Amino acid sequence: MSQGQAVNSAKPLVLYIAGSGRSGSTLLERLLGQLDGVQTLGEVHHMWLRALGKNEQCGCSQSFTDCEFWTKVGQEAFGGWDNVSISEVEHLKSQVDRQRHQPLTALPWTSKNRTEKLLDYTDYYARVYHAVQKTTGARIIVDSGKHPSLALALTHRRDIDLRVVHLVRDSRGVSHSWGKAVRRPEATTSADSMMQQYSPLVSSVLWLSTNVAAESLRLRGARGYRMRYEDLVSNPQEALRELFGSLGLPDELQLPIEQDGTIELRPNHSAAGNPMRFTVGSTTLRPDTAWHTQMSTKERRLVSLLTASLRYYYGYTGRSWSK
Repeated sequence: MSQGQAVNSAKPLVLYIAGSGRSGSTLLERLLGQLDGVQTLGEVHHMWLRALGKNEQCGCSQSFTDCEFWTKVGQEAFGGWDNVSISEVEHLKSQVDRQRHQPLTALPWTSKNRTEKLLDYTDYYARVYHAVQKTTGARIIVDSGKHPSLALALTHRRDIDLRVVHLVRDSRGVSHSWGKAVRRPEATTSADSMMQQYSPLVSSVLWLSTNVAAESLRLRGARGYRMRYEDLVSNPQEALRELFGSLGLPDELQLPIEQDGTIELRPNHSAAGNPMRFTVGSTTLRPDTAWHTQMSTKERRLVSLLTASLRYYYGYTGRSWSK
């Protein structure tokens, strides 16, 4: 797919959620999806292999190929999903969208050859964003991909208006969550039936590397805002108000949430993500603090030691964070 092929003259406003896995990105996306004028897409970087390649379920519970929303998007973006080469997307991804490529992608300038590869790769995403904008009229498009490497690649485009929310969560809560066995209800094969699990050591390294990479988005001049999962859950209305104000997003959008944290979650069309994307109806938001009591002292101390500097930098120093 050549970067020279135009997708749309109007720039779609793309809000990309960056950060470590198990930090609450699906929750943030679901809340944003309740706002008028906002269209959520789930983790688009997983869409190619999981939704398109394996025909996994959309957030609306229909298979990807049966979902009317994604059928329209595919037709508008590519003339139909049959015209998309998954192998080409994955090949380009291996050349520019990997952790090892981040230092070069974050530089203010890149070589002509690398720029062409970045634009060829991100053209697939830009086509999706433009198609969603055209078919839905959305004012804001949310991609909860989390991977900073993709966000860095997207900063090289000039045909999308990219804003980034860097979502962080206490590393101990993240580590505890990575250790849980979580079933993927959308899986079409037994090999994909469970979400990935990591040890406290591996999850700590991932937490550090991913968040440091997300901080590097500043080198590309990306307009961003850092949000803590704990602040989002404790006061979502205020957290979103600050997010929208900091990123210059339309501030008249109001979250339909009750004082007790209850909200009616509407169906969505997330292509991939945490199983929470299938939750609909009345839901009461509560912070996930299971690590306070369920995480062993040994594991908690290991994660605390490994991630101490960045954890403190993010403000996790008070009693409520150190139980």
